[in-house]
Amino acid sequence: MNSKPNLAGGRPVDFDIGRVISSPLADLAVAAVLAVTALIQVSTENRSLPAMAAALLATAPLAIRRSQPWLAVTLTFLGAVGLVLAEVYVGDPPVAVVISGLISFYTILRHLGRGAAWALTAGVGVLLLAAVAAAAYFWSLSYLRSAGTLAVALLGVLVATALLADVRRSRTEIEEVRADNLEALREQAAMAERARIAREMHDIVAHSISMVAVQAETAPYTIPELSDRAKQEFADIATSARTTLTEMRRLLGVLRADIPDAPETAPQPGLARLPELIGQHDGEVDLDVVGEPVRLPQAVDVSAYRIVQEALTNVRVHAPGARVSIEVAHRPGMLVLRIADNGPGPSAEASGGHGLVGMRERALALGGWFTAGPGPGGGFLIQTGLPTE
Repeated sequence: MNSKPNLAGGRPVDFDIGRVISSPLADLAVAAVLAVTALIQVSTENRSLPAMAAALLATAPLAIRRSQPWLAVTLTFLGAVGLVLAEVYVGDPPVAVVISGLISFYTILRHLGRGAAWALTAGVGVLLLAAVAAAAYFWSLSYLRSAGTLAVALLGVLVATALLADVRRSRTEIEEVRADNLEALREQAAMAERARIAREMHDIVAHSISMVAVQAETAPYTIPELSDRAKQEFADIATSARTTLTEMRRLLGVLRADIPDAPETAPQPGLARLPELIGQHDGEVDLDVVGEPVRLPQAVDVSAYRIVQEALTNVRVHAPGARVSIEVAHRPGMLVLRIADNGPGPSAEASGGHGLVGMRERALALGGWFTAGPGPGGGFLIQTGLPTE
């Protein structure tokens, strides 16, 4: 059995407004609304076709502001210049054009570093004031007063837009650092779990090799009719086993540094001790064994016990008092575990917990699969398959 179970169970997907806002379709919709609004304002003033084309050029590029930010802001600027400086539109600029310019400006600021963004803001502010001074020189003083008022207002909006972009940039940086730290913690947890798995495998293999050495050494005494050659072969087997055990301890001994007093062949628990483990749990637990139990490889037996143990620990921490259902299914070539509870379901903290990382590492180390997430009827569901052949 290699297929992984489907945990979706028809559960509705949470609506993410942030994803909707940042989608290309949202940009296309905003560009369309602003373009229509600008065209309506221009057409009501009985302006020419060039004015309407300039209004369209100043708003439509918002549709590509994420994929081509510099192209979008350039086209928007050219459209605004066509409306204001080319005298095809001598009046207050359409509000839609102003909004389009600010959105394009914000997009550019988000693509720049903090220093470059503020430098661009200062440069645009200087150009804006220079445009007002040029208007004072070429046009009447009355126009200067209205243009100056508009320039001050736009300057304030530009600074506010730069501040908004700076805040958003800071939030993005914080989220990236947090994600990096979380990934580092998960990797540390995975490494710690791998070390724990290696220690347990060390104990299992060390016990088996020790038994080989002991049986080889005692064979000449329990089988007196052995020839001298057979006795020498058993002695060689015992020597090789003890040499192998010494080398393995030397290679993996560093993994036992945190528990120096632990015996080298400490017995490891298996599924036979599940009733004892369930008895220690504070809460109701249902255990169901499916299929005919078979003798499991010791590594699989230990890992299955540890996964159930960690799952019960997670229930005590994240869903105290929840009822737990444990299913142990013996299938051809595969041991499948299903641990479900009727608690509140996954949270942000639980979904990134180190316990899940450890369980996944155990399953993957044995060539199995592991899934964890919301159950079909609520709560939390853990399923794993461990090869037994």
